[in-house]
Amino acid sequence: MNDPKDILTKANADYTSGRYKDAADGFRKVLDIHPDIGELYINYGVACRAYGNLPEAESAYRNAIRLLPENALAWFNLGNLLNDLRRSDEALHALQKADVLQPGTPEILNNIGIQHYARGEIESAVWHYEAALIGNPDFADVLTNYGNALQRLYRLDEAQIALERALELSPDNPTYRLNMSTFLAAAGRHDDALHWANQAIKANPAYSEAQLKRASLLIQQGNLKEGFAAYEKRWEIPGWHPLPSLFMCPMWRGEDIAQKHLLVWNEQGYGDALMYARYLPMLSAQGARVTFLCEVPLMRLMQESLGSEIVVMDLAKTPPFSDYHISIMSLPHLMGTEIESIPHKTLYLSTTSDNEAYWQQKLNTQCCGKFNIGLIWAGNPQQSHDYTRSIEPELFAPIAERGDIDLVNLLIGPRGDQWQGPKLIDLRLEIENFADTAAIMRSLDLIISVDSAPAHLAGGLGVPVWIMLAFDPDTRFFLNSNDCPWYPSAKLFRQTRPGDWSDVISAANSELNALIQTKAKS
Repeated sequence: MNDPKDILTKANADYTSGRYKDAADGFRKVLDIHPDIGELYINYGVACRAYGNLPEAESAYRNAIRLLPENALAWFNLGNLLNDLRRSDEALHALQKADVLQPGTPEILNNIGIQHYARGEIESAVWHYEAALIGNPDFADVLTNYGNALQRLYRLDEAQIALERALELSPDNPTYRLNMSTFLAAAGRHDDALHWANQAIKANPAYSEAQLKRASLLIQQGNLKEGFAAYEKRWEIPGWHPLPSLFMCPMWRGEDIAQKHLLVWNEQGYGDALMYARYLPMLSAQGARVTFLCEVPLMRLMQESLGSEIVVMDLAKTPPFSDYHISIMSLPHLMGTEIESIPHKTLYLSTTSDNEAYWQQKLNTQCCGKFNIGLIWAGNPQQSHDYTRSIEPELFAPIAERGDIDLVNLLIGPRGDQWQGPKLIDLRLEIENFADTAAIMRSLDLIISVDSAPAHLAGGLGVPVWIMLAFDPDTRFFLNSNDCPWYPSAKLFRQTRPGDWSDVISAANSELNALIQTKAKS
């Protein structure tokens, strides 16, 4: 077949039939004969993207733009491809160029909204979704995205309307069902949220994100055994984590580990390592030689807490040979954890007396002998739900303005610079790692923290900690109770309305009155 028309006809038929590689090869043959047809480069790029050859797809789209610089479709496709490549700034620029060339197009506006949403620019996302809906009020993809963005802004009634309308238009769409589940959880309707997560899985049993949402809801509602088992579905998500591919040993699935070498590694955040480190001595008790791979800021604390029986190594270095490896976040499942069997009776994090004495002396030089409180008002901004858990520092004014307390800033990183002043004692420049923070915590009367790593550090140390929680809290803090089964020394303060911290701050301030009065009488 040498006639370009025949080759093109076959390439189009191959694409329609899902034979994307064959289609790309056909479009390429025609381009070799007619290299100056811009539209053909668009078709070639679409086929290359469809079978996964993203670099070639990008080259094709850029050739199309070179020949047809005013073609909105070429810019639109390039923007979508750059989004696949996680090049957000370039993707947004390309989509905005497409919008200039073809203004008011709902598909373009929707994808611009998606970019703004991913960047945390929620108001801009809402504006673009609303503009897209002007052009097509029944565009279901836009409606579900619009609902997600409205939920982020706590405009819950409007969000529900948009999400329900998307489901009316496409009731079997698994993504729309999962978005409804997420919304209902954010609105505090967790039983309904679990129903819709199950409905998303029913529509697509291979939908791993829905499986993980179901797992989180089960854990949040106290069904730990089923929830932790369901959370293992994350390993079915391609590329979930790069580390397992580097190990030369199998993942531990619960086999007898007596006399075996087990590598345990930190899969996600610092808080997860601090929370689940309680399981490491239990593995040693089963006769395993345990090596824990974690980030450098955690290493000293873990070495001091776990003792010589467990080797602590830098997660970034080449792991040693072993019999098995396992993520620390899989240990609750493999150890059969249920609410009643959460290991919390023994404190598992500790510091050295020398380090405690050093920091106690530092605090003595700056504190005024008042009730002293370590404060953490924000978490890692890269965490997907950080917008629900972090608190603007000015909201702490009722506590910060008290004259009967000393406040110590324990928020490491740039966010800790958001709040400075003579009433806030700041030792952060001298803090080198979590062992230092732990020693400071042991020298304070109380820790007040949002749901972030320091809250887990305080809980693992057994020091009094008040944890301020969003209306739809992280799964580990369950629902409704002010107690925390993971941390007996913790007291939980929960939002009573989504996004509103005023009641939490007020409740904590009232509790402080009672606590300080009790201490004064003792």
